[in-house]
Amino acid sequence: MVILSYYVTVLRRILRGRWRLAFLLASTMHAVGHALLALAAGSVAVALAQRWGVAQASGGGAADRPASDALSDQALFWSVVGLAVVAVKSTTGVYATYVQARLSGEVGASLRLELLDTLLKAYRVRQPRHGDHGSARASPMHRGVAALTESVHEVEVGLKHGLLGGARALAQLVPLGCVLVALSARTALLAALVLAAFGALLGKARSGYRKAAAQAADRRAGLLEAADESVRHAELWVSYGAEAKARSNLRGLGEAIARGTAQLEARAAAMSGANEVLAALALSAAVAASRVPSFGAVADGRTLLAFAVAFFLAYRPVRELTDARLALARAAVAYDGLRPTLGDGAPPSAPQDLSEAPKPRAWPLAALELRGLGLVRGACGPLTLRIEPGAIVVIAGPTGVGKTTLLRTLLGFERPACGEILFGGLSIGDAPAGLEERPFAWVPQDAPLLADTLDANISLGTPQRAARSALEPIGAAHLVQALEGARLGAGGRPVSGGERQWIALARAIATCQPVLLLDEPTSGLDTLAQQRVLEAVAGLRGRRTVVLVTHRPEPVGVADLVVRLEWGGPLPQAA
Repeated sequence: MVILSYYVTVLRRILRGRWRLAFLLASTMHAVGHALLALAAGSVAVALAQRWGVAQASGGGAADRPASDALSDQALFWSVVGLAVVAVKSTTGVYATYVQARLSGEVGASLRLELLDTLLKAYRVRQPRHGDHGSARASPMHRGVAALTESVHEVEVGLKHGLLGGARALAQLVPLGCVLVALSARTALLAALVLAAFGALLGKARSGYRKAAAQAADRRAGLLEAADESVRHAELWVSYGAEAKARSNLRGLGEAIARGTAQLEARAAAMSGANEVLAALALSAAVAASRVPSFGAVADGRTLLAFAVAFFLAYRPVRELTDARLALARAAVAYDGLRPTLGDGAPPSAPQDLSEAPKPRAWPLAALELRGLGLVRGACGPLTLRIEPGAIVVIAGPTGVGKTTLLRTLLGFERPACGEILFGGLSIGDAPAGLEERPFAWVPQDAPLLADTLDANISLGTPQRAARSALEPIGAAHLVQALEGARLGAGGRPVSGGERQWIALARAIATCQPVLLLDEPTSGLDTLAQQRVLEAVAGLRGRRTVVLVTHRPEPVGVADLVVRLEWGGPLPQAA
């Protein structure tokens, strides 16, 4: 199983030194404690049974009191021993559980970062996110959020309750089995044979569980996508009066998932319960066989009683062993879903450390040239254009003609279909995306925010000390006082559309990159906010080159050059 190979690899890296010793020691003591508890429980039961038998046989006479008192003392002794064993067993079990959860959490965090790094690297040349950016091809990235949350969680659970939990359950069964063999080897052997035979039959019932788990995972990921769409586009449903339809759609998906999940959980519970029934069946078969003369020497009543009590304590680890196999099955499904994302989709490139921000290259202010640049999507023909240093250029045109694709191609998110991109005479068309390889700073249309402070949001590609100074050139220094110390975005202070644009523009300026690429920077802004943004853009003339994509007429007023992309080819026009 691939998931087991993955667990072994990561545990070799994480389970070192004191962690390995602590987990092994705690698990061993917990397992031995479970066996000693079975022995103590059996001894108490035998002593009490003998005392009861003595009292019944004699009618409770004075002559038999010494024997009864001795058996009572024996029962008390083993009860105290059992108490001490339970205390040690519980303490070591708690610590082993802590280490177990800690290790699975670290593996989950490591996998989550690995997955995010892979997504970030793959998205350096990726498929368009919005529908108006062209037709998107199928991509394993389309459920990245589900992968980062539910799938990784299942892998964590698989390690915690599957591999490590199963190992602890098996560790409890080994010394317990030794106790049972010591009490009655033949009875223990027969019970083991019954368990193995019927366990093999139950294994066939588990064969369809993984397929059902995979179907349930797909349905949950679909619900996550549908819920995201429902929330992000709530205004659209309201504008169409379609709130009931949106709710009905989401409710239908939720109910389907609830049914499937309930069936899956019931199936798991049935298999877990079946193992308890199997253990009881094995015990019954072993005790019954001990009464058959051909089976061999019949164990005495005290031995059978001690054996039965000890065997009852095997029920829980047997059930946990089954639950561990089911958890591993779900983890295998989740990891199989992550493997295409982890292994495919990233363009060939040199390994890159994403744990630290790259150092931006010191690009000079220079001319940007497009020579017969063809786009992989969009309806415009090849573009040939020279943009002088410090100029403001507006790219206009109808929807679908290729405006946003042009920016994505400049940024390195799309490969050019043909032609060249030159900056200061240097060809950069094949360079990877990023500040260190391309002279561009991007302001996307939706101006996304980190769930962090104002300084952290502006300083994405630059030292944080330069963040606030980037607000002054665009007349947005007032945001420092308005948003001081507040966490912005998800889970924090709400940010208006205008504030988002100020932050996004300041973020681009703070990089000190010579060319700013602005995608619909005034979209969704009121007249006053739009005017202030355009004034800020105009104030950059001569200091930065600005390429601004828009479908609105107002930005044309600040342009030195307007390039109208038309179906079949561009038509440069002086502003």
